[in-house]
Amino acid sequence: MTAAMKLRRQSEAAQAGVVAPPESRRAPIWDRPVPGVGRAPLWWLLGVHGGAGASTLARVLAPAADAGRRWPGVFDHESPFVVLVARETIAGLTRAHDLLRQHHSGFAGSSEILGLITVAARPGRMPAEIRRYRDVVGSLAGQVWQVPWYEEWTLVEPESLPIWNPGDEIPQKKKRIDPLDEVPLEIRELGADIVAVVRENLDSSASFEEGDR
Repeated sequence: MTAAMKLRRQSEAAQAGVVAPPESRRAPIWDRPVPGVGRAPLWWLLGVHGGAGASTLARVLAPAADAGRRWPGVFDHESPFVVLVARETIAGLTRAHDLLRQHHSGFAGSSEILGLITVAARPGRMPAEIRRYRDVVGSLAGQVWQVPWYEEWTLVEPESLPIWNPGDEIPQKKKRIDPLDEVPLEIRELGADIVAVVRENLDSSASFEEGDR
């Protein structure tokens, strides 16, 4: 059994007690390999709504790619791993909740959710109401990461942003940097965390294969 096959079997089983959202609130599943990627990503970023920040993060995080607002169909050895991306608004988190329920109810195909990234909707502290709702939604996601507000990122096209690669050094201490010249520490840590989660899932799948023989 391959790792991908094992992941597919896991995703086919609906999580008890989770009610699927109505069909109009679900994201579609690609019926072909995700177009326009040009490379095989380690994981997919699925923006749960327009403006979530998935395309920007897909540019900055080299191992990732934007799934184009759809679940990957896991064709031609595509990665099954998905991280949802939502803006920190009630509407954005509600949409993330819909897609998490879709996945846990067995209506998201063969993909495997690694977690949820929430992206700040404005400078400053997260409102308490948003934080509480984020905790509720995050309980279905497992891992939850937060991307702070970078004013500089709103002033340029994503192609102008720096890129993080696995193996890039993560500074021991925070220092003031220009986010247009260097990848911020929080984004480097985010990338490293997701790579670690992917490896953990692959290692678990490999162990499962060995035990099946």
